[in-house]
Amino acid sequence: MMDAGCIDRVLDLSAAWKAAAEVFPYFEERGIDWDSVYGEYLPLVLSASSEREFHLLMSEFLNRLGDGHTDYRFPDKLIRETGFLPFHLCYLEKEWYLMEVPAGKGEFLLTKITGVNGEKVSDFLERCLRYIYHIGNYANPGKLEEIMSFLLLKEGNELETSCGIFRFDLVQEMPELVGVKKISQRSEYSGGGALSDSTKRFERDIKYQKMSDKKISFCVYDSNVLYIRMDSFLYSGVAEEISSVLSDFHSISGVILDVRKNIGGMTAYAAEVAELFIPGEFSGSIKKTRQMKGIDLSSGSQYAKMGDERINRSIKEGFCNAEEIDRCLRTYKNMYYHEYRDSFGKPGQQEMFKGKVILLTSRETISAAEDFTAMFKSTHRALIVGSPTFGSTGTPFLKRLRLGGSFRICSVGYRLLDGTEFIGRGIMPDILLEESAEDFANGRDVVLDRALKEILV
Repeated sequence: MMDAGCIDRVLDLSAAWKAAAEVFPYFEERGIDWDSVYGEYLPLVLSASSEREFHLLMSEFLNRLGDGHTDYRFPDKLIRETGFLPFHLCYLEKEWYLMEVPAGKGEFLLTKITGVNGEKVSDFLERCLRYIYHIGNYANPGKLEEIMSFLLLKEGNELETSCGIFRFDLVQEMPELVGVKKISQRSEYSGGGALSDSTKRFERDIKYQKMSDKKISFCVYDSNVLYIRMDSFLYSGVAEEISSVLSDFHSISGVILDVRKNIGGMTAYAAEVAELFIPGEFSGSIKKTRQMKGIDLSSGSQYAKMGDERINRSIKEGFCNAEEIDRCLRTYKNMYYHEYRDSFGKPGQQEMFKGKVILLTSRETISAAEDFTAMFKSTHRALIVGSPTFGSTGTPFLKRLRLGGSFRICSVGYRLLDGTEFIGRGIMPDILLEESAEDFANGRDVVLDRALKEILV
């Protein structure tokens, strides 16, 4: 007989399995037999030797779906007990680097990681990526840092780097860190001092600078190029603020929209911004979500037991048709969806700005920011410059579990209007341009430089 702890484990695993079975939109495309995956993990969670092992198994279980809006959230108590890395990571040139390090270890700043506790970094990453969404060896840096803590020692860890051995313990409180600022920070341009060498020729022409408390920043280059950086779409009023700035500059010939560090938020807020630049009614993606009628499910269960001969006879006798049978069988197999185009703007609605627009993206362009990117990609309204987006946007279903964890399950499938799949891949820019470690170390923003050249030259 199972004790209460084992029962809770089974109930938590079952809740995640059931929710995914009901709403996840990509089983067919990925060839996932979800019932078999559940059967594989059920004995594993029952035999887990510790609370930590159980929660890691839950994370691994949901990661089998391979979606950035489908994941497991560890209990806060377990995260605190495990500890934190005393540094931050960044991903450059398809490698992982130390981006911020404790004061006094500045020699390790922006050094490439080649090994972890005597293990090749590629092998260590492979172990980490079992638990979190990734594209190749890229994962969201914050998620990777969290899972690394679970796979490291409490004390006496060693990173092999291009500068030697970086020794560290996990910490309960983050020490003071030093490092090169991220793109989002370097783009504030206070006084122009953060501009890269190739954009300094525009420094003297910056006439306007502003940083909003809602994480929007503006500046104007060469008196006629407006740069707007948006780090999220979490707040209402973003479009209104941008509209106000556009009204102040009637001679603007080009706009650069920077969502390279945009963590997402509300697609409705993102659409309000897009409507300032895209006229009329428009769409960004074709979407699909699970649809089920009880009568179709019941009919599907009966059709599934019929042989082809009986089904064909029923069709000939007029009791049903092939389309109905296909719909009911797909419903029975959890593979029937409602497909539709998203829709924004209004027929006849005029854009506020008609000039050239350039959109900057990166792997840290996530969720609603990818909806935003899809709007410009599908309407061909902007030239997109940078690296591919995160490859995940999907209106997640959320649930807390009995043993302190929680999960998200993607409930909506996406592809671009031309049918291009971008989930698990990212939306490709028109001009692919990746920042190098040398660029990062020297404060050069080559992506912004290219955008300025596209408008100003």
